Amino acid sequence: MNKTISILLTATLLLTTACGTKRAALENGGSSAQAVAQTAEAATAAFVRSVEANNLTTDALTAKLSMDLTVGSKNVGLTGSLKMKRDEVIQLSLVLLFVEVARIEFSPKEVLIIDRVHKQYVRAAYSDVSFLAQAGLDFHALQSLFWHELFVPGESAAKISASRFRLSSAGDHTLLSLTDAPKLNYEFLTVTKNHLIDRLNVEGKTTSDRGKFLWRYDNFAQVSGKPFPKKMSLSVSGVGKEIAADIELSSLGTDNKWNAHTTPSSSYRQREASDILRSLF
Repeated sequence: MNKTISILLTATLLLTTACGTKRAALENGGSSAQAVAQTAEAATAAFVRSVEANNLTTDALTAKLSMDLTVGSKNVGLTGSLKMKRDEVIQLSLVLLFVEVARIEFSPKEVLIIDRVHKQYVRAAYSDVSFLAQAGLDFHALQSLFWHELFVPGESAAKISASRFRLSSAGDHTLLSLTDAPKLNYEFLTVTKNHLIDRLNVEGKTTSDRGKFLWRYDNFAQVSGKPFPKKMSLSVSGVGKEIAADIELSSLGTDNKWNAHTTPSSSYRQREASDILRSLF
């Protein structure tokens, strides 16, 4: 009897020790996984902040521009200017043969397109301009693109959630992927050594969605002590006519003494967005 009791006590002790060891291992494994996740989140947040450290701190930016624009099979070379006031407007003046032929203003609530040649204009919501809607771009996203900044769709630049990005290495570049947006995937490719955004690629989540949007940056110069791209190029494909634009900037400045908004002439006729875009290009 005493031998039986001894065996039972020994077995109980072994089982208790084994269970405790297994539980500790699971707890340590869980703690290790949590630590790895926290380390990854911290690394992503730190990299996002280092990219943001390159952002211009000025409230305005002005530049002369030259643009090579292709819509479908049509191509046109334009000059003009780019003027921006942060959180207020992005203003593009497009000139052909020394005459302004079009003005485009992106403001927080709407897009204004003025066709000087045909004396017409359109005021449209971002959802009414097809290639902007397809790429999921609103004013804050467009502003970030023109200012060479990261963005998260639906969030203002001041409230970017670093936790929504996934960090990965891509050779000499670091990829910041945003995959939790409802319909689209956003990938910011950055140069690892200087944390400058090299390009943004936007694609649909399914193979049936052929729409693609690409925005690239190049030829950086210093503006108020910060690097800023003097060359930007964009392309839109898979959503109708392919659109491509190469923009070269010069005479970069930070003057803010200019009118942010244009009022179309009373003699101009208001049109639908699709009509005026078709007539312009």
